[in-house]
Amino acid sequence: MNRKITACFLFMAAFFLVISTAACGTARVEIPVEEPAAPTDPPQLPTAVPTAVTIFIPTTVQEIPTEPAPPEHVLIPVEFAGKEQVIYDQDTGPFASQNRAAGGDEYRKGRFERPFDQKMMYLGNIDITKSTMIRTDPNFIFVTIEVAKPVSSAINSTTYYGLELDLNRDGRSLFLIRGLAPLSEDWTTEGVDVWKSTAAEQPKSVAAGGGIPVTGAQGFDVNLLRSGRGEDTDLAWIRLKPGFDNIVEIAFKNSIVGGEKGAFVWRPFTDGAPYSEREYDLQVNYTLEQAGSPYKGELYYPLKDVFAVDNTCRVASGYEASGNEPGICPLPEPPQQEEKKGERPACVGPNCRR
Repeated sequence: MNRKITACFLFMAAFFLVISTAACGTARVEIPVEEPAAPTDPPQLPTAVPTAVTIFIPTTVQEIPTEPAPPEHVLIPVEFAGKEQVIYDQDTGPFASQNRAAGGDEYRKGRFERPFDQKMMYLGNIDITKSTMIRTDPNFIFVTIEVAKPVSSAINSTTYYGLELDLNRDGRSLFLIRGLAPLSEDWTTEGVDVWKSTAAEQPKSVAAGGGIPVTGAQGFDVNLLRSGRGEDTDLAWIRLKPGFDNIVEIAFKNSIVGGEKGAFVWRPFTDGAPYSEREYDLQVNYTLEQAGSPYKGELYYPLKDVFAVDNTCRVASGYEASGNEPGICPLPEPPQQEEKKGERPACVGPNCRR
């Protein structure tokens, strides 16, 4: 009985303990649980509209040097007149259809009559027929070069008109003056060159088989005026003779030849190839076999490496030629004395009575 009472007592005590605990509100700590966020769409980034992008790439600008303009001219040629010295040259025009020259070419002596291209087609614009020199001006010497056809026919090619000057009269030209074919009747220095040969001042050398001293293989090697630019820009000029389409006029200062009374030998030339100033004299730089010949029937016909050139024999200026100057033009025959009236000429020959 006591055991039952004791058990009941313990049960009741435990019961009341539980109830009292609940009544007293035993504190419980509740940890808040976050509810998962509702899924949302990913944020929308602004869409960029593609646009054309200009990229600036720096460019390198190459500055092309320009030649300085020549200084103002001080001395310009004027109209000229006076006594002319005249040279006549072979006119090859009548033989043009036969593709040959009839005379005037002595290659080994530096005498050229080659107004043809390499196909032996006639070039009348470089065929010299006449040349003159006038020395009445106190500053300039004037030269004309007359050709068979209008100069303008050379407009599509490089063609020079010029002359050589031999001051020591030994056949070697000291100066070469040349200008590009002019199309204007106004004096100009554009396209005009003046060259000097140092070889012409050295001991003589003679072209093989020619018998005429030459400048040698170095030709004209010192430039005094190039296309109108040089120390003296008034040194040489060129123009087309007013009123004529086949006559070129060249003016050069007489200071080149020693002044108004300078003595020298000269000859005109035309060059339609053209050749370097270093290649004059041509007969030194090309053999006859290389050069070819303008004469039909000769071994080396037709023209080959030396073509489109023409010049004349040489003429003395400022003194009386002796006739011994290399390449000099034939001197005129001395005038014959007129027979006096009533006098009989002296009998010459084996049938004359003694």
